[in-house]
Amino acid sequence: MTLRIAIALVTLAACDLGRAQPADPLALRIEAVLAKAPSAQVGVLVAELPSGRTRFERHPDLPLKPASVLKLLTTAAAIQHLGPDFSYQTELYLSGDELWVRGAGDPGLGDPRLEERGGPALERLFDDWAQAIAGRGATSISRIVIDDSIFDTVHRHPDWPAAQADRWYQAPVGGVNINDNCLDVAWSLRGESVALRLRPPPPDDFYRNRLRPGAKTSARVQRPADSDVFEFTGTVSGGGSLQPAAVGDPTVFFGHVLRHALQQRGIDAGGPVVRRRLTAEAIAGATLIAIHRTALEDVLWRCNAFSQNLFAECLIKSLAAYGAGGQRGDTPGSWDVGVRVVVREMERLGVDPRGASIRDGSGLSHENRLTARQVVAVLAAMARGPDARPFLDSLAQPGQPGTMRSQFADRRLLGRMRGKTGTIQGVKALAGCIDTADGGMLAFALLVNGAAPDALPLGLCHLLADAGPPP
Repeated sequence: MTLRIAIALVTLAACDLGRAQPADPLALRIEAVLAKAPSAQVGVLVAELPSGRTRFERHPDLPLKPASVLKLLTTAAAIQHLGPDFSYQTELYLSGDELWVRGAGDPGLGDPRLEERGGPALERLFDDWAQAIAGRGATSISRIVIDDSIFDTVHRHPDWPAAQADRWYQAPVGGVNINDNCLDVAWSLRGESVALRLRPPPPDDFYRNRLRPGAKTSARVQRPADSDVFEFTGTVSGGGSLQPAAVGDPTVFFGHVLRHALQQRGIDAGGPVVRRRLTAEAIAGATLIAIHRTALEDVLWRCNAFSQNLFAECLIKSLAAYGAGGQRGDTPGSWDVGVRVVVREMERLGVDPRGASIRDGSGLSHENRLTARQVVAVLAAMARGPDARPFLDSLAQPGQPGTMRSQFADRRLLGRMRGKTGTIQGVKALAGCIDTADGGMLAFALLVNGAAPDALPLGLCHLLADAGPPP
């Protein structure tokens, strides 16, 4: 985050956003870009900083589908409610010959991007847990008990299309999660057979490999909606990989992957995996052997820079499961209560929620609605507070790892822009802040519902980056 961004957005929060001057060349150029989407509903607000003067607006108070731009509200509310120093803590206990896992709603356990950022690799994590068990003199586990009660048992939002339940972007939301609640798939040919490489490695009865060598590759992975078993079908002509596939029940998947990993490391864990709520009295009589932590700052980065839906949904349920300041509560986190907390935190930030409709945390639901003015107000309100750095540092940047790495990697934007992208069917959205060519600063939100060129958001960014002073 540049100092200019922080200072400019702070100033915006206190300014009256006046109407743009008709003769402003920037406004005329933006109108020309928006004319390429004549049938779409468009909400736009572009504000000059630090004056707060509106350089352009079109329907800034029209509620529209925001897609993943909604994550700006989810992450802002998480910082406000949980506190910037919050971390998820997944706890492992031994109680007799049982292994207990107390979930915290952490979306980051085993996440490959967090591993690249310096987090523990999944294989190393399993090594450490196996060593922690063996270090207590335990060589046999009669039962693995998973407490996932931090969240409710509604793993998929009812607004999400059921036909896409096995897609990675619709991964189910659980009190325990691993590898983004997805199975990563790659394969290689071994003579007349096809060998699979799966992450995390599941037990053999969690997949059926029906892939076979062929003249071309037509591999496919499916998981029936009522099943935890993945089915691989089709032919392959060489090595390759598929998009990650979402699991069914995240607790079932986590528990059996953990049991399989422990067995591979010499721990006899052939007993059942069960779901059970662990009471405070029970925990007091058990032995804590390991804690896995994921910092909120890392979750924000995965959520905003990469637009990772699971992370956003865990955050919004966490708003309901944890009290102010990040204290674990007694009521399982749910979407309904999490949404109420988001609205409350927006009001605390001075953002008028009228017209907004929030259904989930990621923006995947087509029932979500926000206005361009609300989005810009969130950016401004967060920047003027003490937690500006973790919020703004979580946003995507052109040329950097995340959703802006390639499409926005333009010399006019490198080092000059931070933002949040958003795309679902029929929706293109973008919001953020950008340094202009004349040394100024603009904050903006663009919400497009309907047919529009894919390059429209980038075209707007080019205009903002090249903008001169107002008339």
